[in-house]
Amino acid sequence: MSTLPFAPASREVTRVHENPDAARRPLAALLIVFAIGNAVAAGVLGAVFGWPAVLGEPASVALPMFAENQAAIVSGFYLFIVLSVLLVPISLGFYRLTASGGSLLAPTVAAFGILAGAFQLMGWIRWPFVVPDLARAFLDPAATTGVRDATASSYELINSYAGAGLGEHLGWLFQAAWGLGIALLMVRTGVLSRTIAMTGGVLTAVWAVPFLLGSAVPVLGDDIVSTAGFVAYALWFVWNGVAGAGLLRRAR
Repeated sequence: MSTLPFAPASREVTRVHENPDAARRPLAALLIVFAIGNAVAAGVLGAVFGWPAVLGEPASVALPMFAENQAAIVSGFYLFIVLSVLLVPISLGFYRLTASGGSLLAPTVAAFGILAGAFQLMGWIRWPFVVPDLARAFLDPAATTGVRDATASSYELINSYAGAGLGEHLGWLFQAAWGLGIALLMVRTGVLSRTIAMTGGVLTAVWAVPFLLGSAVPVLGDDIVSTAGFVAYALWFVWNGVAGAGLLRRAR
């Protein structure tokens, strides 16, 4: 008798899972927003900050460039922060659509996506909250050579830790695992065509190898390989939009 009050809720959960359109439509919308948003953020930062090439520049180059267009640059990185947060509902959306039969694959892939978003957010957040102060200190006319050197060292340190360590290495590592995982889930569950699923998996592998191993294996950091990785990364975001559009078509 004590379980009766919970019966309606259980039936409602069952009905939601029996209606895949209830999961497809919001996930499709999020994927399309994710794809467009990343294109906008990358376009803005590429135009006003020379991103991502600027990440390899010393503080003496990067901080004056940052200060020159700070408002636009901070806006672009704020957009990346929001998009990283979106990986949480996107990952949960794929879990809701593909979880079945008690398999651990879907929840594991969802966890990878959530971790990817968290680590990328921790990498992006330095730009609106830490770098503005570093730029002001470095460009202060009253700053001594010692202050500028210390500021430049701080910039290099925060880039190495938050940028290369958290955002790029760990963020890319879990994003790659998530990208390969959702491609496999698509193949197993048939939520999208095998062509779309396998294209996503191949693109993920192509960008993940040079991004994650380029610094350790010189041949994988070669300009041609690295360029191929960045092209595949850009196409992978386009693929997210295509996957979203495919989900919308199937929801009609």
